Amino acid sequence: MMGKWRSFGLLNGPDAAQRRAVFKAMGFDDIDLTRPLIGIANTWSELCPGHYHLRELAKAVKAGVWQAGGMPVEFNSVSQCATITIGLGGIRYDTPTRDIVAAGVEIASELHMLDGLVMLSTCDKNVPAHLLAAARVNIPTIIVTGGSMLPGQYKGEEFLLPDLDEMVWGSSKVAKHSAADVMEAENYACPGPGACPVLGTANTMQCLAEAIGLALPGSAIIPAVFPEKLWSAKASGRMIVELVKNQITPRQIMTRKALENTICVHQALGGSTNAVLHILALAEELGLGDEITLDTIERFSFSTPCITNVRPNGPYDIVELDRAGGIPGVMKVLAQNGLLHLDIMTVTGKTVRENLTKVKVKNREVIHSVDDPVYKEGGVTVLRGNLASSAITRVTGIRSDLRYFTGPARVFDSFEDALKAIWQDKIIKTGDVVVVRYEGPRGGPGMTEVLPVLASLVGMGLDAAVVTDGKFSGFARGPGICQVTPEAAVGGPLALVEDGDLIEIDITRKQLNLKVPDEELLRRRAKWQPPEPRVKHGVLNLYARLALPATKGAGLPPRLDR
Repeated sequence: MMGKWRSFGLLNGPDAAQRRAVFKAMGFDDIDLTRPLIGIANTWSELCPGHYHLRELAKAVKAGVWQAGGMPVEFNSVSQCATITIGLGGIRYDTPTRDIVAAGVEIASELHMLDGLVMLSTCDKNVPAHLLAAARVNIPTIIVTGGSMLPGQYKGEEFLLPDLDEMVWGSSKVAKHSAADVMEAENYACPGPGACPVLGTANTMQCLAEAIGLALPGSAIIPAVFPEKLWSAKASGRMIVELVKNQITPRQIMTRKALENTICVHQALGGSTNAVLHILALAEELGLGDEITLDTIERFSFSTPCITNVRPNGPYDIVELDRAGGIPGVMKVLAQNGLLHLDIMTVTGKTVRENLTKVKVKNREVIHSVDDPVYKEGGVTVLRGNLASSAITRVTGIRSDLRYFTGPARVFDSFEDALKAIWQDKIIKTGDVVVVRYEGPRGGPGMTEVLPVLASLVGMGLDAAVVTDGKFSGFARGPGICQVTPEAAVGGPLALVEDGDLIEIDITRKQLNLKVPDEELLRRRAKWQPPEPRVKHGVLNLYARLALPATKGAGLPPRLDR
């Protein structure tokens, strides 16, 4: 293996004395400096429970690296938890975190000529950020996820953070719960570290990191406090050295076929709508943006049934999915029905087919068969019509009687105005369609999380729909349509909607329509003026000017030709 990795020339020979001196100042010795340099990209912080335990996982990873003959060097990047500022202006920084974290890993890897990467992350922007970084840097890489949080218990029943969300934003506003109830409940919603144990974006993306082949099989959603999580982290540390020896790189793994497998697994899970953004952004990063498009997502929504009965699609939590067989179990069912590409490489050095040889599903109530699905189509559906060239909804989170919805528009130019109308003014009624616009990639700027609007309506018991060019958390349930493209800020039809206009949402026919005559829309368009950007400085200013549409991942362009 000697001399096959790029840091060998960096740290060996008389011209490298000053570089070796710098490492020796930190306790590394001459023997260490002959080993491959393995970066441990850690998003540990005290800002959210998804990252709080990653220091211990990093220790396990480094132990594995040392055992296999590598030299681990740890560095950190921004960690993110949307819950902290959701419903407040700071949430507009949420989506851009993905690009910032990816850029940080890119810089550290290239600046220090790392030979391999193990990236530790848990939450909903950090995992996709690490996938983007892996594609961009393209040195041998493994992702180690932080795993899932254990479910909480309150008054004898399972109680999770989404339940608290609806209590705070919804039921407490209509006196179903008192302030004392809420304060008591908050003690039980998050009983420890890890990603909230539902198919929110965090767990969805952990699952997809495994599905695409960049995390060890069965590792993605192991509960954060289980010893198996430490075992998988140590095994990942050993495996990264093998990947460096054999020069197996992310672009050899994250191929078009691997992305198609990822989309298939996402539909089978009924995962977060945000995962669509991240898959499309990854396709752009890999130069596959013309091959993996929203049309691909739509095609898989027809061909892949939702087979996992996990909240918000069913009664089970993510820990029960792990016990039922996890992502290997889901992939086994899909493989047995000819829905996956099987002869493609993964970080095990083996193919998907080889990885699935001994896998069994342990609970058919949690992981259904293709013949007896939770929902006959994929969990995420693409809608089109005169109000959107495309929009996204998670159909499995919508009651069957609300999958056709027609009502008058109640229009708001920010999520703050919409929340005021719901909470304070109390002017939203059952049957309304709440339009929240100018919250897309450029309008937000940064593509804003508008979950509190939908969760408030659900928690208050109002059967009202939400249509937005922003995004919804994976916690969302109810009739919510998001990622409307073109967004209002660039003159999309959503900008032309007025109070009282009739909006039709037809999930079965995949339609989203504004029932206003074409000549009236032409009159409104002639009068429309683009809004002034909300932010004119700092990183969000870049998104106001440069962000790609939701159909391209809602991030900054990865290449000049985009």
